[in-house]
Order: sequence, then structure tokens, then C-alpha cells
Amino acid sequence: MHIKNIQLKNFRNHQDLNLDFTSDFVVFHGPNATGKTNLLESIYFLSLFKSFRDASTYLFSKGTFNLQLKAVIERGGKEHELEVFLENRGGKIFANFKLDGVRKTKNQIESYITAVIFDPTHVDLLNKAPEDRRKYLNILLSQKSSEYMENLYNYKKVITQKNQLLQSIRSGKASPFELTAWNDQLALFGSAIIEQRRQYVNYLNQTISEVYAAVSGFARPIDVEYIGLTGDNKTEIHSNFKKALFDNQQKEIMAGTSLIGPHRDDFTLKSEGLYLAPFSSRGELRSQVLSLKILELEFLKEEQDNPILLLDDVLSELDEDRRVFLLKYLKGRFQTFITSTVPVEMEAQHVNLKQLSLS
Repeated sequence: MHIKNIQLKNFRNHQDLNLDFTSDFVVFHGPNATGKTNLLESIYFLSLFKSFRDASTYLFSKGTFNLQLKAVIERGGKEHELEVFLENRGGKIFANFKLDGVRKTKNQIESYITAVIFDPTHVDLLNKAPEDRRKYLNILLSQKSSEYMENLYNYKKVITQKNQLLQSIRSGKASPFELTAWNDQLALFGSAIIEQRRQYVNYLNQTISEVYAAVSGFARPIDVEYIGLTGDNKTEIHSNFKKALFDNQQKEIMAGTSLIGPHRDDFTLKSEGLYLAPFSSRGELRSQVLSLKILELEFLKEEQDNPILLLDDVLSELDEDRRVFLLKYLKGRFQTFITSTVPVEMEAQHVNLKQLSLS
């Protein structure tokens, strides 16, 4: 996959911008507040139709109420044009999507561009709250699997309905017997989500020690542990899920919220039985997260197309050895867009960087 051109109209501080890309490495450099991250955000938005930053209302240039994003993409050896048009009507956002000039629904073309974002906040992923790691898994697996995305959507709807029922039961306005139907649906969708998450964790465990050694220059065994309901397959997970729901029903009623399921799960990195995050230096955390990002790229690869990588001021977070390793690894494999306050010089490593100055 290769983005050959992007056009932005009324997107944040870019009111009319048209850029061609011929290189696998593109560096947007310039002082702060010149719109470097906004360019990465526009590419990410064309992938998942949402920002990795704040609410959609702030995507519009000041004083404007519509915006347009358009990209020419080479995918599977053919060129395609993806277009998104947003309109702000009194704070409510309306969207239109087109592929090669033909109107499409959001679901039809979501993740048509597969993009992976790595910014300085991700360095703290392993020390953040569990909800941040769940979000990380949800975004990643939704890009790979439309089935996962659908199960996640349905699961969230069921959780909302069940939580309302639990609050009604707690206040004496409903019967606990009404939980059965919601728990059945919760176990159905939730077990499918957990199965795919566990499959991804198994994928990570195949090579993460090797990747970490290459990134950090330090060999140590690393295991990714999924913290949640267990089971070797969806049937076992489903059975364990239903049992856990039954065993914890009274606790859930007293709490007035759902306590069991993938919305409570987590993952962590361990080495020789010890949790890594609490005892890792910032440099070690960088290497651990960078290893996860590299394996994310490999996981999202398809037979003909590789994902796009977006590095938002992340090279400044890496030392020279890690920068060299990362860019050499990416060379010829993934189109990469980089932001930096200064030009990125890597000629000695035979990495061809296209430098675009913003001011």
C-alpha cells in the first residue's frame, strides 16, 4: 500500500493543501504549531474515520463548517481514490464517503487504508490504565477483522443495556431473571472478542523476544500475558464466560455495573515470571513498545499490501541505535510518514528521506 497524493481542504490549519509522495519515507519538519501532526492525523482519519486526538468538531479549520480529505492510493498494484467529506451542522457531524467516485458507506471502506500510529504517548502504553491497552487491541484487531469490529460493536450495545438493567434491579425496579437474555448475548459476543485477542497474544509470543533483542540489543525472554477469561477456543471461553457471569451475578447487581468480560480485561509483558512495566526504565519501555509496534505492522500485513506507518515526533524519543534500527527495518517495506521539529538525517544508513518543510 502506498499513498501517492493527499489533498486537504479546511482540515485544521490546512485550508488548501495538495501533496504528492514518491518516497517510502516522508518527513514533515518545522517548528511546533505548524500542522505536522495534523497531516498524520488526516491520513489516520482516512483509515478509521476518526482522529487519534480529540473530538471531530475540532477537525474543521477555524470559521469553516465543511472539510474534504482525498487520497490517491496504490493498492494491489492499482490506483484508487478515497474521499471523505464532513459537514458540521450546528455541532452535529455529517459524513459522505466515496471510493473511485462511487458513494460508499463507512463500513464498506473503513480500514481501506491500514495505518499504524506511533506517538510519544504510546511509550507509556504499558504503564497506562488497562482501558488504554484494551483500546489498543480493539483498534488493531478491528483493522484486521470486520468480524471483530462487528462483535465489539454488538458487545458494547449489550453492555449498555445490561448496565441499565443492573441499576434497575439494584433499585428494585426489575427482576434478576431479566439478566439471562442479556448475559447470553454478552457471552456470545464477548467470547468471540476474547478468542481473537488471545490469538493475537499467541502471535506476539511467537517472536516478541527475538524482536525485542533486535530493537534493544539486549536478549531476554519476554512473554505477553492476557489477563481475563481463559479458554483454548471460543467454546471453552464461552463456557467459562457464562459460569463467571452466574458466579458473579450478585456482585454485579450490588455494583450496578458489569464486572465480567473483555471490557475489563488487560494484557501485560513479563520476563521470567516478573512483570516488566513497573521495573523498566523509560528506554526499556520504549524498546518494549517499539517491539509491539513492529509486530503490529507485521500482523496487519496482507499478501499484496503493507500498512502505512505514522511516526509522530517519535524519533526524538529514541536513541541513535534505535532510530537506525527502526528506519533500516522499515526501508522498502512500509511507507512511513514522520514528523520532526528538525530535518531527519539518515543518509549514512542509505535511507532515502523526502523532507517537507512546514512553517
